Amino acid sequence: MDNNLLLFIFLSFLLVTALSVCFIKKLLHAVIVFGVYSVVMSIVWQQLGSPDLAITEAVAGIGVSVIMFAVVTKIGRADK
Repeated sequence: MDNNLLLFIFLSFLLVTALSVCFIKKLLHAVIVFGVYSVVMSIVWQQLGSPDLAITEAVAGIGVSVIMFAVVTKIGRADK
């Protein structure tokens, strides 16, 4: 598969996930989609030839997702 086509697919997926986070009503689902966004963004950085940014994005994104997941479950707003 051509690298440009693969990059286009990943960037399109990023656009869809970014927009879906804005419109998802359930907070827990939004946190999960945000985590997926972060993982795909780190793959995009890797495809663009920036492994240092890919690692940073993966660590920071997953860390923030875990913190947001803990907060949402702790305050009991996961189903609202």
